[in-house]
Amino acid sequence: MLELLEPIAIFTHVARAGSFSAAARRLGISKSKVSTQVADLEHKLGVQLIQRTTRSLSLTEAGNLLYLQGEELLRDAEQAVASVHNLNDATRGVLKVGISQSFGTMHIIPALPEFMAKNPELELQVSLLDHKVDVVSEGLDLLLTMSEQLPLGMVARPLMKCQFLLAASPEYVAKHGVLSRPEQLVDHNCLVYQGEWHEHSTWQFKKGDDYCEIGVSGNFRVDNAPALKSAAVSGLGVVYLASYLLDDEIEKGTLVPLLPEWQLTNNLPLQAVYPRRKHLAPKVSAFIDFIKGHIGSPPYWDTKMEHLYKRRK
Repeated sequence: MLELLEPIAIFTHVARAGSFSAAARRLGISKSKVSTQVADLEHKLGVQLIQRTTRSLSLTEAGNLLYLQGEELLRDAEQAVASVHNLNDATRGVLKVGISQSFGTMHIIPALPEFMAKNPELELQVSLLDHKVDVVSEGLDLLLTMSEQLPLGMVARPLMKCQFLLAASPEYVAKHGVLSRPEQLVDHNCLVYQGEWHEHSTWQFKKGDDYCEIGVSGNFRVDNAPALKSAAVSGLGVVYLASYLLDDEIEKGTLVPLLPEWQLTNNLPLQAVYPRRKHLAPKVSAFIDFIKGHIGSPPYWDTKMEHLYKRRK
């Protein structure tokens, strides 16, 4: 069994990198050694792990299964080494983080130089993602995601809950009128988020004991929240968006809030998701704590709009 550990690790790097050459560069060994180790592993296991062509490679069913287990093996090994290295609570090594694309671009990436300055021995690798993520198969140490769906075997630490705003441009409001109740949205052009896995075409509102869900429609749907915001700024229609996207536009007046006395009850938490482990690596814990402190409670973008939230009942 011990003789299989090195070739399994090499195979896992090949699967992760998508090529023998890239894996060889990352491992600092020759491409021929990588190829030989994978071929020997296939021979010893009696199965084909990789489908090879002149231009690409893909994993067989057996290869995909071994890759997932190999990732776990490498992660456990890294954790064992980290446990020794980090007896003094130092943060070092490589930290691989996935972040929801629009939120990460706007609010996380600008703060990362401060985090790196505080942790000079750490190498940070960030992926900005706009799809459903398998933390293990993508080789991530940590995922910052806005989703309530927790993958099996993962731990989720809530960092904040998003506030939502209903908004439109001043030009749109001047042309189509001010809303007084959510039911009036059926007469407006509502701009809808429509992704591969989710369509947000039912908008929720609450005011005291009054709760309603409105099925909305319009002539523009897109799978990118910043694109919805841009369309609204251009006067195309009404948007129901997380406040982290809108603080500058509300402050500058390019978008105006609608139905300010109503709570928008869509539930969208920001969570730090990571594989279940007996001990959380200090580098992961340090990053989570930094992001939580950076965002603040309430989030710094919401402090600009506290006057709006106070009107809600």
